[in-house]
Amino acid sequence: MIPIALPSANFFILLTAGFFAGLLLLGWALVLAVSAGARRAVRKYWKTSALLFVALSVPFAFYAWVQAVFWRVENESSRREAARNITLQQPATVGGVDMPAGTRLKLQDEGKIDTYVEAAFPQAVPLYGVQAITVRRYLDTEYDKDTYATLGRHPRTVILRGAGDQAVLGWRCDATQDIEFDVEPDGAMKMLSKCVLGAGNAAAGMEIARGAVLYGSNGTAYTDGSRDADRWRIEINDPVAVRVFGLALSDPRIYLDAGRNLLRVGDSALACPTQFGGLSYPAGTLVKTVRRGSGDAREPYPGVLVFSPWNGMAAQRGGHADVPEGMSVMQTLAGDVVEIVANEAVGVFRFATFSVDGKEPQAPVRARCP
Repeated sequence: MIPIALPSANFFILLTAGFFAGLLLLGWALVLAVSAGARRAVRKYWKTSALLFVALSVPFAFYAWVQAVFWRVENESSRREAARNITLQQPATVGGVDMPAGTRLKLQDEGKIDTYVEAAFPQAVPLYGVQAITVRRYLDTEYDKDTYATLGRHPRTVILRGAGDQAVLGWRCDATQDIEFDVEPDGAMKMLSKCVLGAGNAAAGMEIARGAVLYGSNGTAYTDGSRDADRWRIEINDPVAVRVFGLALSDPRIYLDAGRNLLRVGDSALACPTQFGGLSYPAGTLVKTVRRGSGDAREPYPGVLVFSPWNGMAAQRGGHADVPEGMSVMQTLAGDVVEIVANEAVGVFRFATFSVDGKEPQAPVRARCP
């Protein structure tokens, strides 16, 4: 945060006084213009009149000077803003992109066309496999380490929009919403970072509903230096529960490898009351998978299933005490109970919520049980 010194109270007091002094001077001038008696009074008491005129003129002059400064600053700001918004009069290659005439650009730096941060095309332009209508770019700035002078700017993130559903790296993305790419400094695509999926997507034997959000990844990193093989993360938003590992799950977050095989699932809940491996879980029970161990000793995907009763509910197990909220059951995919542990041991936490204007936060809507 950059500290900014605010004007003192005296500044605003003097500015207000100057405004009212100007009003008095204007009223005085009007009276003098229409009243011969007022003019005779001024001539008769010219010393007093001159002193009063000076007393009013000084604060008004300050007010007028401040207004002139504000006008110049605003005028210069408007000029710079206009200079940063240009329209190409003929086709040009800008930042490695062939842009047609009529393209509207917004520049980061005046007069430097390669520093554009927004572009709107008169017709679709192919970019990273997308027929793009608009482009937004986030730029990194390189500075001289001694003088801090700007040496150059280069793109870090590029966000595209277009028409309809479009194929992007084998996915069908809704191009009417942001399709986000991480890029190299020269503008070459590094990875698809995010898009909202359209119709016609499938992965790991599942149909992915329109509206699911796809995120690209270099793999989940761990504090021990290891990294998972997940390449894609999908946050599914479907009014009907999705079957993952044989369980009907509400809005699961699934992780896929480069071949789009299912690796693990997280941040989900049972959409239906479920019997699994001798336990009865109520709808709303949280579900995810975890891999035990660390580094090279970490067990293979998907690891074990973790069921965590929630919101005062409990899991029932014949011949054993119920598993209450605050505890989690770890089971294999075959249903064998591995261990029952506290939620914190498997990374399940309840975070505090806040009410605004006395309104409690809206509870999440669970997907419909199929």
